Parts: sequence; C-alpha cells; structure tokens
Amino acid sequence: MTTADGTRPTGLGALDDAREAIRVERRRVGDEREAFRAFRTRVGSISSEPIDPGDGWDASARGVAGGGGPERVRNVSGYAGVADSGEPIDTRAPAGSGLVGVRDAYVETVMSVPHYDVEYDDTYERSVREEFGPELGFALTRTSRFHAEYKRSLVDAVDAAIDERERFLDVIDTESESVARAESRLAAIADEREAMAEEVHADADFGALDACRARTDALTSDCDRIAARRQRAIADAERALALADDADVQTYLYQDLPVTYPVLAAVGDVGDRLDALRHSIERAAAGET
Repeated sequence: MTTADGTRPTGLGALDDAREAIRVERRRVGDEREAFRAFRTRVGSISSEPIDPGDGWDASARGVAGGGGPERVRNVSGYAGVADSGEPIDTRAPAGSGLVGVRDAYVETVMSVPHYDVEYDDTYERSVREEFGPELGFALTRTSRFHAEYKRSLVDAVDAAIDERERFLDVIDTESESVARAESRLAAIADEREAMAEEVHADADFGALDACRARTDALTSDCDRIAARRQRAIADAERALALADDADVQTYLYQDLPVTYPVLAAVGDVGDRLDALRHSIERAAAGET
C-alpha cells in the first residue's frame, strides 16, 4: 500500500528496509559460500609436504591442526574471533611451499569477495584464525610446511565454513518468506483500515459505525496473530543458527536499521492506527466531533 504522496504508511516502510537488508546479506553469504567452495577446490590440488624433524617450528606444530573444523563462522555470526597482534604477518614458508599456495588461494578467493574490505578488512593471519580457529591459523601462518594433517584439518574446516553458510542461507530464505508473508497481510489490514477511516469521516450511520468497530476488533486480532507467528519464526531462527555473544539473527540482519525487529514494529504501528480508528468510531457513535 502507498499513500497519495507515494510513500508507505508509517511502520510498513521498515519492511522495505528489512527486505533490502535481507537481499544484501543473502548476496554476501552466497558470495562467501562460493568463495570457500573455490578455495576448497584449490586446496585439494595443493600437495602436502613431509615434516622436517630438524625444523623446530614443524616439530612444535605437530598435532596443532588435529582438532577438527572451526567452532565459529565469522560472517554468519559477526564473531570478533581470536585476536592476534594485528600485524600483517605472512607465512614462514619458503616460495613454492604448499602454505604459500594455500595463502594465495585464500587471498584470491575468500578475501576477494566484493564486500570483504567493508565487512572485515583483515590481514591473512587474522582472517584464517577467525575462520578456522587459532590452532589451524597458527599452522597455516607460523610454520614452514603444509603437512598432510594440516591439509586434512583445513579441508574439514572449509567444509564446515561452507555448511555454516548454507545453513545461514536457509535461515535467510525463511526470514525473507516470513517478512513477505507478514508484509502482505499487514498491507491488506492497513488498506482496510484506511477505507474504514474514510467511511467514519463521511458521517456514517450508527449501523455502519458498529460494523466498522466490529471489523476493527477483528483486524486487531489479526495483528495479534501476525505478531505471535512472527515471534515463533524468530525463535525458530535462533534454534536453527546459534550465534555467539548473545547476538540473534534479527540483530545481525537488521543492525543498520532503525529498528531491530521490523516486522513487530510494523505490527505495532498498524495496531496503533487501528486503536486510533476505534477511538474515532466511538466518538462518532457518541455524536462527538
């Protein structure tokens, strides 16, 4: 619904912003998933290297990367990750080493997504530590050879990063459907509310006013049901994708919007307008101007 001046009614405009935020985030997460898929393919073609018993770094790093996949995925959750010195530290690996190949592949895929600088702006070392955990990050940036155990752990970690983003894409798609469904119903309620307001202002008779009052109550109940359904959708999203630091999907998706829960804000606005209409009907039925 739009008003005569082409704008959306107060509250419903937040849903336009919500849909745009969803669109942007879906594109970014999809780009990251594809980047990790490309990175995994390139890692698969990089040969692992034997441990050098005489290299203290190699010896100290044995078993470092054996802990499995990452515990966190940064874009999905907005995690701060494990801090390092902040210095742009390169790998210790000599030219031609598999670790250099891993670094180059990572930079040319994961760190090359269009939104990387805006969203992260990390060094290679910080990025791999946040994506894959401190142990594997250490193995990739502070040792000199790409051992077979590193490669296995890295492949597992990349698979986990891909899976996490696929799960988040599912959550985003569900969120998009939920917003669209609520928006469609709320727009219809707002349309009907405006039509009744015009009828009330046109000096409707008592019977028409009574019918409008009953319909206003029914629309208010519809708003309550929309809000309840939305609350269930929010809870389902939280169960589907647990985030760190007590963040939730709504806060993450809509962090740049004026409201954190745009659908509930729109429901509240439409409900307030229905309340105002009900008061107008009651005044008109009482013969007040």
